[in-house]
Amino acid sequence: MEEGKPTVTLESDARSDWRPRLSALLDDFRRRPRPETSRARFEAAIAWQSELVDHSLAAPGWPEEVGGMALSLEDQLDYYRAITEAGAPKHPCPLSFIVAPTIIVHGTAEQKKRFLEPLLRAEEFWCQGFSEPGAGSDLASLSTRAVRDGDVYRVSGSKIWTTMADHADWIFTLVRTGPPGRSTSGITYLLIPMNSPGIEVRPLRDAAGGHHFAQVFFDDVEVPVENRVGEEGQGWSIMRTSLGHERATAFLSDEFRYRSTVDKVFRLAVGQGHAHDPLIRQELATVETGVRQIAANSTRALDAVLAGRDPGGVASVNRLVKAEFEQHMHRLALRLTGSAAVLGTRSEGVVEKGRWTYGYLMSRAATIGAGTSEIQRNTIAENVLGLPSHRGEGTRAPAVVPGRPLTPPPEDEANLREALRDILSARVDTVSLLVGVDSAGEHDAGLWSTLVEFGLPGLSSPEHLGGDGRSLRMLCAAVEEVAFHLGPVALVPTAIALEVLVAAGAEEDARRIIGGSPAAFVVPVGDRGWDTADLPVLRDGRLTGRVERVAGAPVAEVLVVLATDDATGEHVLLTLDRADASVTVQTSLDPTGTVGIVSFEDAAATVLVSGVDADAALESSFRVAELLVAADAVGVANRALAMAVDWAGQREQFGRPIGSYQAISHRCADMLVAAEGARGLVLAAADRSPQEPEEAAVVHLATAAALRSAVSNAEGCIQIHGGIGFTWEHPAHLLLRRAVADEARIARPEVLRDRAVGEVLARSS
Repeated sequence: MEEGKPTVTLESDARSDWRPRLSALLDDFRRRPRPETSRARFEAAIAWQSELVDHSLAAPGWPEEVGGMALSLEDQLDYYRAITEAGAPKHPCPLSFIVAPTIIVHGTAEQKKRFLEPLLRAEEFWCQGFSEPGAGSDLASLSTRAVRDGDVYRVSGSKIWTTMADHADWIFTLVRTGPPGRSTSGITYLLIPMNSPGIEVRPLRDAAGGHHFAQVFFDDVEVPVENRVGEEGQGWSIMRTSLGHERATAFLSDEFRYRSTVDKVFRLAVGQGHAHDPLIRQELATVETGVRQIAANSTRALDAVLAGRDPGGVASVNRLVKAEFEQHMHRLALRLTGSAAVLGTRSEGVVEKGRWTYGYLMSRAATIGAGTSEIQRNTIAENVLGLPSHRGEGTRAPAVVPGRPLTPPPEDEANLREALRDILSARVDTVSLLVGVDSAGEHDAGLWSTLVEFGLPGLSSPEHLGGDGRSLRMLCAAVEEVAFHLGPVALVPTAIALEVLVAAGAEEDARRIIGGSPAAFVVPVGDRGWDTADLPVLRDGRLTGRVERVAGAPVAEVLVVLATDDATGEHVLLTLDRADASVTVQTSLDPTGTVGIVSFEDAAATVLVSGVDADAALESSFRVAELLVAADAVGVANRALAMAVDWAGQREQFGRPIGSYQAISHRCADMLVAAEGARGLVLAAADRSPQEPEEAAVVHLATAAALRSAVSNAEGCIQIHGGIGFTWEHPAHLLLRRAVADEARIARPEVLRDRAVGEVLARSS
């Protein structure tokens, strides 16, 4: 550390004003000239880190006692957002923030004092020595040996794929101090100076042409025992702190970096003339969904870290999502460059100085480094879902019950889920649902009454109407639980009708539904959503028309109708009782729901709102309708996952549980990624204010992801069950039926994705 630089010992009261201090520093940064060479940018990044430390604005998530800011999750998000928007340089050694949490949690007081501030200032660089030529993803097979010799360890062996090894001052590494062989015991965590006698670094050239990693050789290298982190032989569990924090806190800043890169990809699409290409727009929707899924996962992972819980489950999922997202994003960007993709990164005529070619080639490492995607799927399947080991090492307890949220929800939501789980488990009989598959569909009046007593469907309705006044997120969680248990009630159709009534200011009718009257919103539904082209007609106060495939209509007591006013041509919202309409029951593909044709012949109806007021009510209620259908789909997707994992753990083939075969376990892992990703997107969208920018795009993408995950997981569930899953008596097809019905009852996922891309493009222009 250079002389004259202050140490970091500020107290809590000095951190309360971090926002104006950071804002002032960033304003000053924006006025500075930008360095023009890579070397100058590198030096500027180092200097910037020291500025942050000097202003007590470094390490927003670290505890105060080690020089951090100890900010809350929300404040950390604001911190990284401000840093990213200002274009401030990242720390030039990201690997430092893998070893730092390990030192904070497991290091001695002397180690914290010695290493953390130089690390923050970027005065000392770190590299990671985990992988070996004979132990890559199978890290437990490492053989680099450390022998205790008095006050030192003597280390011999080699590490490979060591990023920044030729620039690093220190390496944090795992060595074997116990007996040789494949075992997670007897592994020790050491901090070794890279200038130690006996260390040789041989740079390796990567596929993009650079020298970003190297092989490191240790020949009887002396390492002081005081450089050991934790106890001897405990390195494996200590290493999990490194990787757990890498996959949690690191993703928080990654979220904003990825957001910036995705925005550049959108601009590239516009600049290359692909903004209206329907195929390209679907690809753009995929990367937009990906960056938002990473953000949702990162928030939950960091929340677990801040609460002192292991973020392993959601962090492992996010590691896989992030790696494959990065590859997809760069593959799309390179494709958008057209025939210029044939050019090298430094060729004349290359698009944007070759950044997309270079990025694409470098992204191939994303699914290899820090554990290949295949290993990540093994980890998810075996450690998170509790499937049998593919190596025959038995079965671990799952991190959470399959199908349940990977991170504990807020207390009120957890209590709601548990209470509904008890009700539904006791009341829903899958056998009776299978008997009714050939019928017009089910509506369990007894279960409905119990749910009404619980607070549905008015859970999020205003209290002055008799509702509970809870958040939309809570209602979505309740809908998810009902769908998970295949509850045969018209909850979603009734909740949608209720939302339309509340938006239209129809308080009397809203109270009636909150009090327990099932309802349906009578509106044609097409691939693009609510279809206003061929509506019933209101003429002289009387309603005439016919709408097919109305969800919940056969059991509805209140009908909310969208019609056209014959005199003005404007939209009008009306209500009428079931007795004033004719309902023809249609056979529902989904036996847990009902559907019918609603006809009106000169029927008396009560006008609620018309014209612009009706259109405004439709717009606001469609957002909620999307999320309610999406929440239902999330429940289906997670029940399919739970059912598949249960079967994979008990069914045996060739003398082994089928879940120990990677073809099965990896499919289950992908089902978890899809279901948990959809849940995160839907709940994050429900948490947002309708007035927030891009709210419509967020809801469209969340709904599309949920609908797609429900169908794909239900199909996967049947496939994993094999022949038994294709039988009439097995409930797997009930999930598929409900998933397909959900996909058709609001709008097609492809349409929602295209619509979301249009919203993002409009913002970027």
